[in-house]
Amino acid sequence: MNAPTVVIDRLSATLRHDRGQPPPSADRLRGPLRRAIGGPLETALRGLDLPPGRWCLARLDLTLALDPARPEPALAREWSEAVAAAIERTVREGRTTAPGGLVHFRHDVELLADAVAGLAAGRRERLWAWRQTGILRAGDPAPDASPGPALLAALERHPQHAAAAVLRAAEQCGLPALHRAWGGEGWQRLATLVTGGEPPVAGDTGGPPPGPGTRALARALLAGSRLADLVRASRLRPAEPVPAAWAVLVLAETDPASLHRAAARPGLRELLAQGLRAPDGAPARPAPATGPGRGQLPDRGPCGDGGSDGAGGEGERVGCDGCAGQAGCDGCAGGQARCEGCTGTAGCAGRVRCAACVGWAGTDGTAGPPAPPGPASPAGGPGAVAGRGAPPHEPPAAGAPRTGAGGSGPGPAGSAAADTAAPDPVRPARPAPAPDPRGAATGWAGLLFLLATAAEAGLPDRALDEPALATRPLPWTLHTAALALVPGIAPADPAALALAGLGLDRAAGLLRAAAATPRERDAVGALAADWARATAARLGDGPYGHDPSGAVLTVARRPGRIAAETGWIEAVLAVADTDPEIRRAGLDLDPGWLGWLGAVVRYRYV
Repeated sequence: MNAPTVVIDRLSATLRHDRGQPPPSADRLRGPLRRAIGGPLETALRGLDLPPGRWCLARLDLTLALDPARPEPALAREWSEAVAAAIERTVREGRTTAPGGLVHFRHDVELLADAVAGLAAGRRERLWAWRQTGILRAGDPAPDASPGPALLAALERHPQHAAAAVLRAAEQCGLPALHRAWGGEGWQRLATLVTGGEPPVAGDTGGPPPGPGTRALARALLAGSRLADLVRASRLRPAEPVPAAWAVLVLAETDPASLHRAAARPGLRELLAQGLRAPDGAPARPAPATGPGRGQLPDRGPCGDGGSDGAGGEGERVGCDGCAGQAGCDGCAGGQARCEGCTGTAGCAGRVRCAACVGWAGTDGTAGPPAPPGPASPAGGPGAVAGRGAPPHEPPAAGAPRTGAGGSGPGPAGSAAADTAAPDPVRPARPAPAPDPRGAATGWAGLLFLLATAAEAGLPDRALDEPALATRPLPWTLHTAALALVPGIAPADPAALALAGLGLDRAAGLLRAAAATPRERDAVGALAADWARATAARLGDGPYGHDPSGAVLTVARRPGRIAAETGWIEAVLAVADTDPEIRRAGLDLDPGWLGWLGAVVRYRYV
């Protein structure tokens, strides 16, 4: 939805004639009005210069002097132009005769979320706007008597926006309000809708137990999920299948590509549901093994130690900083540290990273020396992952993980700041900063054009099927590929984050993720090289036929603003930067809804 949409439900007219003259017949007014509706009014409304989005105007009153002696076509045209001018003036000035009579929704996800949050919280002041835009329709359950069924009927008409709209609504009205509105059955219907018809399954599905990599991925997704924060803050402990339904929504939020490829991540949904059931928000650990069996090696991590490996190993020692924990250091709430890499309170050798502050703590709960700071971000935003100075077209080398906590977005596979128990089993949800509706400026707005060639590079299946990337969510892979495709781009650049389906307000977990291992670096480097070749092939046999890197830089290097919100990404570029070669190759055509990215992607030239 790039162009503004104007809908008029009812148009009526009252004739006030000169009292000194006999009144004209009713047909004299009815004829021009019908003629206006038949064509001139639609033409005038199409010519409106309004900001994009949906504009809802409850009532518009205007006085128009018409000469009944003029021909009907001329009267219809004057009437239509006067109505259009009054609408544009009202929108520009923001003044209406009734308070709340003018409502603007920037896109469909915002509109749907507003309706969900409003009805769930019992607010009806915008009911007219939700009906005017078609979110609520005649024949739906009555929103006053049955708000939950009415909302589910609306969501079922917009399945691609359902998960994003519910998450945004939960941030506005709170998860308990939604739970009261539609209950357990409603959550199940919603999850079935989001998965495309597959109902959520509670408990063990009978498949093989999830491996360490899947457990690490589950912890990372829970740590980066805003919905998981809201679940913990709500104190809700509903019966099944509600946690299983919430697990579907967490997956739709943090790694939507895995949502429709459950076979690529066996057991992931159940692990997410376990974490949502647990007061500490972490999936249950398997029973600890007494030691390696005959002919078996202990589960080793990157540090070469028999303990936690930062990728989900279940050892009994904390041997590296890939384990997040809560520690009793000066900057947090106190209490003993519990490591995700072992089975209980950490009293073992090594150190754990505190999830509530930037310091380090010894495993006895005492403050330890501060961790060395990571490299600063070139953009001045959140810190960059160590190793960003890798050669061009290669993801960053492995290095020390980032410190810090807070934020959202897919986090590190082995270092999830929220995957351990806090002293209080229920923590308040982190406040999510509101993104700038105008978007964030970038010099690489054209990087999003590479979405047009993602399928030719094998995405998303290639990333999901790659064993070396089994512990990483797809947003991490896409973001790391962006850094390889455009050497020197800041990790927090809006274009690099948007290519991963994220805005800066949801990217803290991704930006503090542990750097790529050598195997991951090789896998993402090969993906980025193929993506560059596919983009060069689209541009034809011109100057970039044998220079894929140059092709990517030519496409990506263009200024613009990117607004990346939950479920909706829009890049705004200057008309002067329109490139016929890019248009001819189809790179700047709107991708629309991308299920594996979990968002609608739009391009707008101004």
